[in-house]
Amino acid sequence: MKKRLLITFLSCLLLGNSSDLFSQGLCDNGGGGFELDKYEGCAPLTVKIKNTVPNSFSVGYDISYDGQSQNPLLAQGLPSVTYYYAGNYTMLQGGSVSTGPIYACRKIKVFESRNLNVQYTSCGGGKIKLLFSDDVILQAYDKVEINWGDNTKDIWNKGSGLELEHNYVDVSISPVMKIKGLYNSNPACSEGTELSFGISFQQPLLKNIQIKTVEMKGNGSLEVTYEGVTSIATDILTSSDGGASYIVGGTRTSGGTQFYRVPNLNAAQVYQVKLGSKDLCGGQQDSEIVTSMVLKGVSGDEKNSISWNQYQNAADFQEYQLMRDGVVLKSFNDIKTISYVDEDVQCGDSFEYSVVAVTKTIQSISAPVIIKTTTTSPKPVDQMFVTVNSDDLIELNANIPGAGSKSNYEILIQRADGAGGTFKKVNTLYGETIYQDFDVQADKNSYCYRLIYQNACGQKAPVSEPVCSILLQNQNSLFTWTTEKPFFDEIQSYKMIQIASSGSKTEIDMKLLNNFAPQINKENDPSYTFQIRADSKNGNFQSYSNVINYKRDADIFVPSAFSPNEDGINDTFEVKVSMYKSFKMSVLNRWGEVIFHSNDITKGWDGMFKGEIAAVGSYIFNIEIVNNINQTVKKNGTFVLLK
Repeated sequence: MKKRLLITFLSCLLLGNSSDLFSQGLCDNGGGGFELDKYEGCAPLTVKIKNTVPNSFSVGYDISYDGQSQNPLLAQGLPSVTYYYAGNYTMLQGGSVSTGPIYACRKIKVFESRNLNVQYTSCGGGKIKLLFSDDVILQAYDKVEINWGDNTKDIWNKGSGLELEHNYVDVSISPVMKIKGLYNSNPACSEGTELSFGISFQQPLLKNIQIKTVEMKGNGSLEVTYEGVTSIATDILTSSDGGASYIVGGTRTSGGTQFYRVPNLNAAQVYQVKLGSKDLCGGQQDSEIVTSMVLKGVSGDEKNSISWNQYQNAADFQEYQLMRDGVVLKSFNDIKTISYVDEDVQCGDSFEYSVVAVTKTIQSISAPVIIKTTTTSPKPVDQMFVTVNSDDLIELNANIPGAGSKSNYEILIQRADGAGGTFKKVNTLYGETIYQDFDVQADKNSYCYRLIYQNACGQKAPVSEPVCSILLQNQNSLFTWTTEKPFFDEIQSYKMIQIASSGSKTEIDMKLLNNFAPQINKENDPSYTFQIRADSKNGNFQSYSNVINYKRDADIFVPSAFSPNEDGINDTFEVKVSMYKSFKMSVLNRWGEVIFHSNDITKGWDGMFKGEIAAVGSYIFNIEIVNNINQTVKKNGTFVLLK
């Protein structure tokens, strides 16, 4: 029993000694020897290896030895090695001589040299904000040199903030920014590789973001039309306490003319409205403050007494326009004139009044007020929808509450060209609820309609909310469509209806998106029709857009002659192309000299060359387009210039 215990103890002791020996690695075993031409440098660092042990054989190298492994993988006959990444490396030599194995190790230090990770933001004007990524690359360098590209430089030192700002005085230039990491007192690696990139200036002017119109609707929706700047966050703000505090109604970042509706306000309350815009780096500027208008009226003694609030900003004020049934009844130039008595009325008359405050750049429109002496009040139109039946026909359907079997009610129909347009009367229906509008170009414009219902007693309901036809457009193979509501109910989703020339039909659920890129290739049908359908949340209404005919291949028409004699007939050599993504055209004379070139299909050749009308005769055209399936199509030929 004692012998067995002793043997076990000795075995454990031997195993423990073996483990200790194993953890020591091979660097200290000795016997080897080699030299490197470099022991420090920038990544990528290539070092040459020279074995200095005579009569050695089976010599190999582990270029990144972990310092512990007893069985490393040794690359035989390695003349050099390249270290691509920064770090501290151990190179192990292993081999044999006649007396046994040999080992040796050398230390290599590789310094970071990669490009820094940076982002820049063009804030507007000449202001640029530069942001460093706080990563291992940045931390490796002692400092960073920033050459802004306008003959100025900055140095960022380790530990400083990660944001830098710079203002370019001249934004007409196209500066190239250069950035590189630097080391202090490092003869082996003084700097990293240089990062270069061009600066593109965003030049939004916050002062150009201004309100154009403010219109209060009878249902308490405040509709704001304004001029925005692309990528600039703009808040639509309203105040009901004279400007002491503002509430954000919504935020937009789109450019151009914008329309925004702030719902659930009090139509009888005066609001201060302004825009708060932030540039790309957080700078903020408010627009001019606009006062919403509230009109009130009562009828008595065959007179309609009308009053409204005074517009607050007198600086650019021009006039009040008192409207009656959409026509200016009277104008007032004095900002303090805020009432009027309309005596041109008689019992039973019903008029819709509104007031417009006009400044040099802004219009503020009150909610309409219908004034009539009556014993009952008509209910407003509560359901209406529009749909496009063809390019020259839009159908409007309305549901008149309380109309019953009576046929002597009236519906005044107003139409505007698109959301935000001016509504004008187009027709009056007598005892009918369906209107077919043939005076439209539904493939080119969206039309918005609103109704004024007058009951059998001659009383008018408030003007209805507008509903708008859906306009589907093809812009270089990207379909977009208007998203104003085509019915009173909320839109559940849009469906893209795709019908191939073979007759196959596909419906694609677009949710609430307003764009679609058709996926067409040479294996598909040669032509399609596309149409958008809006479905209401309550399932009661559908509205269809115009139909777009879409071809896979482009159609090219080139005239055989033209006569630039300024008679207004065929004065320009113009090419007609449909279903294309890009266009190029060159005109050459008989000697092959290019005398005209255009990348814009709307710009044809007017016959001028070097300031004069070109000579009568034949000319050569070369046309290159990219069609809807990204194929390049070329066409060339001749045409004649006539006098």
